[in-house]
Amino acid sequence: MAHFAVRALMHEAALKANVDPDRLSFIHAARVVRRKLPVFNAIPPVQRQAFHERVLDEIMQERVACRRGRRNLRGVKRTMSNWPLRRRHAKPPRPVVINQAIPNIK
Repeated sequence: MAHFAVRALMHEAALKANVDPDRLSFIHAARVVRRKLPVFNAIPPVQRQAFHERVLDEIMQERVACRRGRRNLRGVKRTMSNWPLRRRHAKPPRPVVINQAIPNIK
């Protein structure tokens, strides 16, 4: 249930900023919700809408790159879904060369 609640907040934030929801970081959004949840009950009801808007703005602060070129591809071990079947002994992922992955590092 909490997963869907965080995803719903991410979707709402993405709609507000006209951004693809897949570009938002789930981990960042979950941390924002965890940090702000105890404060929510202390806020008077008339100020909750403004607080909600600030939470959405904070969720929008961290974005991620497109996930099309995933390092670890999605797959399943059994054929019970539409995802491709994962090979038993798949090749390990290629090593990442940090200097090439992040151009500003020397």
